[in-house]
Amino acid sequence: MKLHYISPILFFLFLSCENKTNSKEENTSTVDVPKIESDKSVNIEEDKADGSRSVKNLSDKSYDLSYFSGKAEVATYKLTKARYKDKHPGEAVLIFVTEPFLINKQVKADQPTSENSVKVLKMNRIDRFSTGIYDYSQFTSVFTPIEKYDVHYPLKMTLGSQDWCGQSFTQINNNDGFEYEHKSYFESDGDTSYHIDYVLTEDNIFNLARLSIDLLPVGEFEIFPSLTYLRNSHLEVKNYTAVGTLDYTETGFFYVYEIPELRRSVRFFLSSENQNRILSWEESYPTVTDNVMRTSTYELKGVKVLPYWELNKKENAGLRKELKMMY
Repeated sequence: MKLHYISPILFFLFLSCENKTNSKEENTSTVDVPKIESDKSVNIEEDKADGSRSVKNLSDKSYDLSYFSGKAEVATYKLTKARYKDKHPGEAVLIFVTEPFLINKQVKADQPTSENSVKVLKMNRIDRFSTGIYDYSQFTSVFTPIEKYDVHYPLKMTLGSQDWCGQSFTQINNNDGFEYEHKSYFESDGDTSYHIDYVLTEDNIFNLARLSIDLLPVGEFEIFPSLTYLRNSHLEVKNYTAVGTLDYTETGFFYVYEIPELRRSVRFFLSSENQNRILSWEESYPTVTDNVMRTSTYELKGVKVLPYWELNKKENAGLRKELKMMY
């Protein structure tokens, strides 16, 4: 992977108030999916001045998501979060919906046209959990084009992370590769930005799974880790080598990938119905402070397909109970 640095190498440190834990091994990679090398470094401030971006990864493929039919799938999961030296109770919510998205500005289109916008599958993922007295809220968004451009490379990804010590925000935009920007309350994080060549991103695996299991990478490939995982684990921001496998069952699919250098593995169980609904997943990794392997688990507890943006009246609050929501 090539990084064109605009600021010094970033290490995520001190999400709360603990010291950094890290491990390194030798790493090589091969990519089994289409890879596009960017041909220039990006000056982020100049690109933002005229609001235009260059999305190079064109594709003539499109995906039918009529399953949603103008609605969103809202799914809640019982979360057991591995953090520090324990496993903590929590809840995760996944929201999948399609919407028009401006290609250049890379925001939701108010007045979309076939020229200025593209349809995307948006995933909002919210993880809420407590560690002792204080709690976390981590909100990830991924905007994956389902027409005109290669689905392997999202148009935009964001992470907002809050806990009692402070907050941080990360944004990645598709611009002849990926623009990475990070803003943080913590001095050790600083405000940083640089350019990354096109690569598979871990946060986009969720959307690829919902679009088609044929899109899931198998064998050895290069991947950019989950923004939440990078934030929580204080690891170097770079690409890593991963290995993926896909197995079939009578009712669905098991998709597993491992990132050996990080000692990280993720296991999905997907339904063969309802647009490959995510029934559960697990994430195993060494936790900060003691570097012991632990596993976070996500188990589906409620799901509905509905236009949630219209359900904002007091009498609609009962739907939260039907979804078995904690928060």
